[in-house]
Amino acid sequence: MNLALVLVLAAAPATQSWNFDTSATPKVSVANVNGSVRVEATDAKSVSVEAKQEGSEEERAKFPLEVKKDGDSVSVRLCCGGSCSNKSMSCKNPVATHFVLKVPRATALEVSVVNAEVKTSGIAGTQDVSVVNGEVSLKGSRGPLEVSAVNGNVELAPEALADTEVSTVSGAVKLKLPRGAGANVDFSSVGGRFNGREVNLGSTEQRYGNGEHDVDVSTVSGSLDVQAE
Repeated sequence: MNLALVLVLAAAPATQSWNFDTSATPKVSVANVNGSVRVEATDAKSVSVEAKQEGSEEERAKFPLEVKKDGDSVSVRLCCGGSCSNKSMSCKNPVATHFVLKVPRATALEVSVVNAEVKTSGIAGTQDVSVVNGEVSLKGSRGPLEVSAVNGNVELAPEALADTEVSTVSGAVKLKLPRGAGANVDFSSVGGRFNGREVNLGSTEQRYGNGEHDVDVSTVSGSLDVQAE
């Protein structure tokens, strides 16, 4: 084997995978520092996890993965300092880690990331997503949504609207309402824009349809655009 091929193999992402049998309504939590998280809904009663880590074998060893099942809960996380037992270790220059999960449609999902994008599709259960720096895209949802983002855009395209809460520091929030959805939208900001209108040091409300569901969006300097048919 020549040196060039050895270098290519060493640089190739390392892939690991897990599969757990669950009920149709498990709780799934994902924590990542750098990379991406993608979660897709299926009709199976199982949770599958695929993780790809970039970097050399030596670099990956400093950031092991912990994927485990406890009862009907599955947790997935990137660990720092070469160990998952020391929770106080800080993450410095973490390797990019990309998680892909396939979960039951009615999963209750919690995702917490630092520098990573989050994408979910088809999840009917509750979703709680926290991002420091990265894009968020939640599509095809049917349950309540709670999103917190410091720096990054948020795109929400529910299949069926439920109560929704979004807080950002900066970045654009886009909400595509399903046909006929009723929403009472409350937008508050320090210096942001709601459907193109400036909202400074205050809040504004707008009702769509029968206003059945509460949509609360707060931001420092971001924006909210609502698309309604």
